[in-house]
Amino acid sequence: METITTYADQFANDWLMVAENDHDTCRSLISMEGEDVVAISDELRQEWEALAEQVVELVEEKISPTASLFIAQMLKGQGSTPFDIIARRVLELKEGK
Repeated sequence: METITTYADQFANDWLMVAENDHDTCRSLISMEGEDVVAISDELRQEWEALAEQVVELVEEKISPTASLFIAQMLKGQGSTPFDIIARRVLELKEGK
């Protein structure tokens, strides 16, 4: 098993574990338009940030403003590194069609 050394590695590993084990998500990754790490990474990061914002808003509405701050801190602002890792894996999947 691969050793996880950074938060970005852990995030990417967890994200990929879900994505690669969901048939529809995995197929959508393989069919992504981008052909380079930057394009794929940017698209995935934007999708994640939109999802994180929706979750934060829902938590604030349904639970509490403080809970939404905790969730925002954990989900938002991942930066590009984990999505670069994911994008490299997506390119590997695309090559292995």
